[in-house]
Amino acid sequence: MRDLFSWKLLPSVTDFESLWNDATFVFDTNVLLDLYRVSRPTAKDYLDTLENISDRIWLPYQVANEFLTRREGVINSEAESFQKALSELDKWKTEQENLKALKNCLTSEKTGRIVCDELKSLFEAQEEYIISVNKVEQTFRVKIEQLENDHATLNTDQDIILERLLDLFDAKVGEPFEEKIKSDLRKEADERYKQSKPPGYKDKKKEGDSKYGDFFLWKQILDFAKKEARPIIFITRDRKEDWWLIRNGERVSPHEDLRREFKESVNQSFWMYQPQRFLEMARKKFMVDIDKKSIEEMSTIAEDEFYDEQDDEIVNEIDESPEDIEGVNSILYENTKKLPMGINYLPNSLLERTKMGTYLEEQMRKAEIFDAQVKRFGLSQKNTSILDKLPKIDTSILDKLPQIDTSFLDKFEKQSLVNLEKQSKVLKDFEKQSLVNLEKQSKMLKDFEKHSKILKDLKRKT
Repeated sequence: MRDLFSWKLLPSVTDFESLWNDATFVFDTNVLLDLYRVSRPTAKDYLDTLENISDRIWLPYQVANEFLTRREGVINSEAESFQKALSELDKWKTEQENLKALKNCLTSEKTGRIVCDELKSLFEAQEEYIISVNKVEQTFRVKIEQLENDHATLNTDQDIILERLLDLFDAKVGEPFEEKIKSDLRKEADERYKQSKPPGYKDKKKEGDSKYGDFFLWKQILDFAKKEARPIIFITRDRKEDWWLIRNGERVSPHEDLRREFKESVNQSFWMYQPQRFLEMARKKFMVDIDKKSIEEMSTIAEDEFYDEQDDEIVNEIDESPEDIEGVNSILYENTKKLPMGINYLPNSLLERTKMGTYLEEQMRKAEIFDAQVKRFGLSQKNTSILDKLPKIDTSILDKLPQIDTSFLDKFEKQSLVNLEKQSKVLKDFEKQSLVNLEKQSKMLKDFEKHSKILKDLKRKT
């Protein structure tokens, strides 16, 4: 029974050990392209890991072709990010240097001599701050320009990442399908997509052969594994439900239909990992020296790219039939009912609360995209009345979440008042002392005038 339904059961510890000892590692296009999106140390760690298992890696033709086609676009996109960073740095420096403009305003004759004289010393004390701003700006500028110089170029002779990948996968790339076979596969994919059979049905609205990319890739993996009689570990950043079995918002395993098809076609095991998880496992299994920062960076890239792709997917779904509010309603309803908790569910752990917060942010972004589309197509209030029928998300749960302790603000405010009172007292004392000094000076002047008068009288008498 265990062997008959192995595709429905999670592998045991022994199964995983066998898988990592015997499997061929296959990499998706997005994993290779991400090497251009991460820092040099992280890219090196990933490439070093591939080097460590170089006799057990393989690429489908579909992946290799997509990688070389999209590589230049990713390099150009990342190159633009350096200029954006420098622009933001310039903007920050300008904002900090606006202190000079403030000085010109507050120390001019228009503000009055007393304010001008008193504040001048304060601005003189800020000169060190301006010097520090210049040092910080220069430090960051040098680092950004260094990163830009180290970034991969379109020149293949200078692209270290490309050179290493070409060496690593030399003679380890599958053959392309003949056109007759591709034609048959397109028909098969169309039938599978109608049944929502993975993989690839989430891409069915793409143009041309783009919608068949994942299916071609899958078929090439099956053909290779059948020929070599080897289990496969597939590393991909793709997080769509036509690749993964998703429960409560978590990707727990490859889609059961994929595991079943692989078992029936190849009679071997099939498993999948996302890039950061693969690095974690490789670090333990193969004792590879991988910096934790590399794993964290791969995880961050995966999250960022996932949300970008998801936003595009939502827009594409809505763009399909902008006038069909019922269709849009269906999209929103499907996303709403995927909420990973019941109405009265109150997460206890920080991890669960974080997941819930992330999911709610995701839903809010979808709602914002939908709202933008409604405005874009100028739909009337009458046509959008169907929106009132949407299931409402009970946000009262947020009121039950632990509140952030803001009592420190009260203490801060109280302390600030105390400081103000102290400053006020100092000013009053200063004012009082000034009045005393003025009285003394006035008395001295009067005494001086009196003495002068006496002296004048004495002179006249003599």
